[in-house]
Amino acid sequence: MLKHYVKVALRLIKRSFLFSSINMLGFVVGMTAAFLIYLWIVDELTFEDFNKNRNEIYRVIRVVENADGQVPSTATPLSGIFRKDYPKVENATFIKYSNAADFHFGNDFIVAKLAYVDTTFFDVFDFPVVAGDPKLMKKDPQQIVISEETAKRMFGNASAIGKEVIHNFWREQRPYKVAAVLKVPRKSHIQFDVLIGWNSFLSYHKEEENNWGWSERMHVYIQLKKGQKLTDADRLAMRNLWIDHSQWGKPLDFQPLSDIHLRTPFKEPDDVYNHGNIQQIYLFAALAALIVFMGAFNFTTLSTARASQRFKEIGVRKVTGAKRHMLITQFLSESLVQAFLALLLALALTELLLPLFNRFVEKDIVLIFNWQTVLFILFGILGIGCLAGSFPAFYMSSFNPLLAFKGGQATGRKGALVKGLVCVQFVISIVMIIGTVVVFKQLHYLQNADVGLDTENLVMVDVDDWREESIPYKQEVLKNSHVKSITIGVDLSDFLQGYRWETSKFSWQDEVGRMDSLEMVGLVGDRDFFQTLGLELVKGEAFEADPDKFWSGAYNVTPIVINETAWKMLDVENPVGMILKGDLNFTGRGTSRIVGVVKDFNYQPLREKIRPVFIYYTNQLLVKMYVKISPVNQAETLNFLKTKYEEMRPNHIFVPQFFKSVLKNNYARERQLSQVFLIFTILSILVAMMGVFGLVALSTAQRTKEIGIRKVNGAHSDRIVRMFCREYMIWVGVAFVIACPPGYLFMDRWLSNFAYQATVGWWLFPMAGLVVLLITILTVIVQTWRAASRNPVTSLRYE
Repeated sequence: MLKHYVKVALRLIKRSFLFSSINMLGFVVGMTAAFLIYLWIVDELTFEDFNKNRNEIYRVIRVVENADGQVPSTATPLSGIFRKDYPKVENATFIKYSNAADFHFGNDFIVAKLAYVDTTFFDVFDFPVVAGDPKLMKKDPQQIVISEETAKRMFGNASAIGKEVIHNFWREQRPYKVAAVLKVPRKSHIQFDVLIGWNSFLSYHKEEENNWGWSERMHVYIQLKKGQKLTDADRLAMRNLWIDHSQWGKPLDFQPLSDIHLRTPFKEPDDVYNHGNIQQIYLFAALAALIVFMGAFNFTTLSTARASQRFKEIGVRKVTGAKRHMLITQFLSESLVQAFLALLLALALTELLLPLFNRFVEKDIVLIFNWQTVLFILFGILGIGCLAGSFPAFYMSSFNPLLAFKGGQATGRKGALVKGLVCVQFVISIVMIIGTVVVFKQLHYLQNADVGLDTENLVMVDVDDWREESIPYKQEVLKNSHVKSITIGVDLSDFLQGYRWETSKFSWQDEVGRMDSLEMVGLVGDRDFFQTLGLELVKGEAFEADPDKFWSGAYNVTPIVINETAWKMLDVENPVGMILKGDLNFTGRGTSRIVGVVKDFNYQPLREKIRPVFIYYTNQLLVKMYVKISPVNQAETLNFLKTKYEEMRPNHIFVPQFFKSVLKNNYARERQLSQVFLIFTILSILVAMMGVFGLVALSTAQRTKEIGIRKVNGAHSDRIVRMFCREYMIWVGVAFVIACPPGYLFMDRWLSNFAYQATVGWWLFPMAGLVVLLITILTVIVQTWRAASRNPVTSLRYE
């Protein structure tokens, strides 16, 4: 019997090849999109899966009083206390991230991501070992571990084990030997090029030993015993551990390792930069489901609409003894056969598109047939196939055989269903168009908005805390006419990373003698900071940044420049000359004087509002060099800057970036989202138009005699085409009315993630409806014009 059903289904496909092809093509498009998104979601959900104890590992984070509420940096001695005092804890470790560092080997240099780890790090984490033994770091502080990629950059295909590497640390050169080469999985939140043992770090920084004050960029982890879970009681018992041991302590919380990638609710420094987004997973899953179900809607729509062509077939089967359940089984088998064939094509197309998809999402996903994939495939065949074929099967099997032989008409319910499913497809397409335009418009705004800085022809270079030694370099390069100005300061592309030195709290006495206070963000720059970056002074003057006066203590009162937001929050008519009391980080002086006010500018991505800012000078935070260059001969100018830099600062590498490009890279997530929306919008329109094409083709076939009679009675071809178009215009109009509210809600909710938003006019909604309408009308015209232009004699002889 099964063989018979399959044979009948294949014959039906052959007999109605056009409609069957449209049905299967909708399935192919939907299932391919679903496969790709499924593989991406599985990849996102399996971060850290290389760690065999991943379910027992937690990151220790501190609870603070700010907008985010949590920060991952804690203190190194916590790991020892966890191991010793808590029986449930099997092990504990930590990693301290550092700035990108220069390493040289022989006569060559590289810039590498550096971190320091304690002796238990490789007992907790299971990074795959390519060569050597990482546990040698326990015995010898001069042994280091490097990543596989770094080993290739340094030594090519030669073995790196035992080779000497020199670390350029400030003015020192520290020699190390390579103990092991590790593969750093892409699906690890811990990313590094070089790992150095904590004991080696302490040999140069004795003050960090048993330091209970928190250390920036210090991440502590605990590993519970096998099968153990951290209960609320455990969390409560360990919450005040840091407070009990230090006056600088903060309450603690514990984040499961598996939650770090997708469920980190707070902003953390760039040490962990490959975070995902659980909301994005939900969004992409919903988009994939919509495309799949649009393919299923097409099948249901066309199968139901085509039912009238099978009246006599169903009547003959019923008269010859076929029961209703047999007919239902037959019709379901037809949909399952088509779903199976579509699935085979979708698998082939998925494999073909994976390399392109991987480049798009920056992953290395492969199609592996495990039990999860098999279940997904079975769902595709059985779930979607049965869902799409269920209504046509039950509907067609209910026909009265007498009415069927008389060419009986279907009930009005069929027409309502067909129109309803077509409207659903139009609604999805219109909402997708609205979403795509909003995302693209916001992305364009983010990348081109005026951030209050002169970003044109501005080059940024990481100089790793270059102090007064930079002055001769600046003097030398300014002799080149293509170098306009140069300054050194903090990173203004995304400043706030959660470090304690980034903000300071100031207090002052108001006009009536009451004390008031304000927390401000502190930016550091030298004397050329304002000119090079194009900061506009609206009141007062810029401060003097003299290294000699700084170190001699000549600045009894630290001069600062504030922004307009700070001025408004100070609530004074003229802030210039005001004396503020506070702890200015890294200066040791608690008194500051406002010497100027600068126009507001953005120092973070436009997702964040501008906060009160003060700009000051200190020699200890000059980490980025900004060079304003001429728009002509830029390659020669950059080469000149590089040559002079590496001459005057040996053992360091000059790596320039255009500041404008760096700012655009802050919106990589939005750029990826816009591309995904565009792809899914095109797919949704394509699937919807395939359904319209099939329906129009079926409708013209069913109404061939009607078209012939109309033409005999004097109707022109264009009038017949308008008759068909009018029907679909009504459906698009209904869909437009339904699509506007969800489209607006999506637009409003997504844009609320940004402090600064693009202006989206009312025209967006009718434009989205008009696009769908025009494509639909074009599809209808293409299909109906041929039928309307046919000789009426031929039409009247039809059937």
